[in-house]
Amino acid sequence: MGCFYSRRMEDEEMVYDMSPIRHLPVIFVNGVPGAGNHTVAQTISSITGYTMIRPGELVAAEALKDTARGRLIADKLQARDDIPEQLTVDLIKEAMLTHQNATGFILVGFPKNPRMSNMFNKQVKWPEKVVALEVSNEVAATRLQNKLSELGRPESEINAARQIVREAAHKVKNVHKRFGSHVVRVDSAGNPKALASHLKEILSDTMECQERSKSPVHRPPLALSAPVVGRDPNPPGTCEPPADSVKMADE
Repeated sequence: MGCFYSRRMEDEEMVYDMSPIRHLPVIFVNGVPGAGNHTVAQTISSITGYTMIRPGELVAAEALKDTARGRLIADKLQARDDIPEQLTVDLIKEAMLTHQNATGFILVGFPKNPRMSNMFNKQVKWPEKVVALEVSNEVAATRLQNKLSELGRPESEINAARQIVREAAHKVKNVHKRFGSHVVRVDSAGNPKALASHLKEILSDTMECQERSKSPVHRPPLALSAPVVGRDPNPPGTCEPPADSVKMADE
């Protein structure tokens, strides 16, 4: 029975009412490990005032809980297995719902793969922007090695940094392809001040759109369940995604 329950937890989507936060803008900061995901997300947060959500921290915190889900995640981490995409998305949804007073959200190092992005797009909403971090694999691997060394990680893990970055680069590239015109590319290896200025420029339309959406509009009654496939992910008063996003969501 235990194994059956674990498989069910991995694959089943929990039902959440995401309507309280669906009108808020969402930005994905997406790059390989060592690309500066956290640093760029902090810069965006200081510009926009949006709330940062780090899925990796959510997963680590959940693994410490003495619950069925916590024990399942802890077992996965110990075995160095991938965390099921649906569990990660559920943790993000729960975190977003605890910050209903936020002005927007920044998901750091998310999504890890196209399947995870599809789940979020269908169950929550499409992101207004996907900030794609561009940095050479060599620079990212060196940064990652330094970070792992500072954390006192095993030598074997530090030496595996280059392989980790190479594997992640392939997945990240596939994720960026699916978001089309949502993607804005940023050189995360550049000067911090220049980076901040560039980010402020490329995010200006998102912030302007949010200001317009604050204007009073007539909204239909909100549903009491998670969105279903085919439902408009952006309710009235928010900026609609480009047409290409609707096409890719169905692929």
